[in-house]
Amino acid sequence: MSRLETSPGKAARRRGGQALPRTVAPRPSAAGLTGAGAPAPADAAGAVAARVVMASVKAAPPPWSGKQLRRLDGDALLRRMVGASLDQVEPNAAAIARGSRDPEHVHQLRVGLRRLRSAARGMAPFAADMPHGWEPAVMAAFDALGQSRDRFVRATVLAPELRAAGATFVDDAPPAEEDARALALRLGGAAFTGAVQRLRAFAEGAPGRPPGGDGSGLARLVGRLRKLSRQVTRRARRFDELPFEAQHRTRKRLKRLRYLAEFAAPAFVRDDVRRWLRHVSQAQDALGRHIDRVLADRHFAELAARRPDAWFAVGWLRAQSERSGREAREALLRLREADGFW
Repeated sequence: MSRLETSPGKAARRRGGQALPRTVAPRPSAAGLTGAGAPAPADAAGAVAARVVMASVKAAPPPWSGKQLRRLDGDALLRRMVGASLDQVEPNAAAIARGSRDPEHVHQLRVGLRRLRSAARGMAPFAADMPHGWEPAVMAAFDALGQSRDRFVRATVLAPELRAAGATFVDDAPPAEEDARALALRLGGAAFTGAVQRLRAFAEGAPGRPPGGDGSGLARLVGRLRKLSRQVTRRARRFDELPFEAQHRTRKRLKRLRYLAEFAAPAFVRDDVRRWLRHVSQAQDALGRHIDRVLADRHFAELAARRPDAWFAVGWLRAQSERSGREAREALLRLREADGFW
């Protein structure tokens, strides 16, 4: 399994969640994304239909060969990267807009949106022709998805651990139905769907200038990989001592490094790529556990003002985050020693 981000799917199946079989669904049409011709998100039958028709969709390997990649200019490569990201975004967004409550749809949509933003940021010199205003529309949805994901992690991952440690209050209430409906409406609304449609038109459109075979796309990617790799690992030895904001920034950079590396992978030796990605995956898992615990600590500290029994969770999470910080440090040190495949 190529874990782009810590997936809730296994936890959902272990603890009674409703994650679906991970089969690949066809890319929906624009009408499918907006829910046209389907029941409204609030319709229970619509939610069941979404779960039956469309399983969550993970990122597929890049649809280009190494030979093609070495010839692409930056503009052409960016368009292909955007298209590949949308292949993951569109079906997962369509399922949620149609009423799915499957947390794996939320997870995979977040991954797809991160890949999309990583592509645009990593290929910034070639992004002038991307649709105006696409990122604010996407970020509003991304933030709402993040709140849903945080609740899921607290309920399915942290709550059992807190109970086992003796906590009497674990805040494992499921998302309110109105929140789920609001998320469905946001993803089926004009702002998000319009941005996705414009991005798809960009991905499938012709460049504004004659395409070239100068390889500038891959050269840009390799430059970004080198810079991000240095940024991610340069303070690895002191990671557990860094302010939380710096730790969180390192995690975000690590994800961008992973996604851009996967876009570049076809141009390099497969075994070298796989070897390096194993180190990245381990670092992502370790940083993810750590960040989740610190964020949960902050959540329970806020609740403690009106729920004094939340202080147990705060103390336990702080002790756990000290250990997870050290584990993240060791994972980053191992990544720093790994040879980049580029």
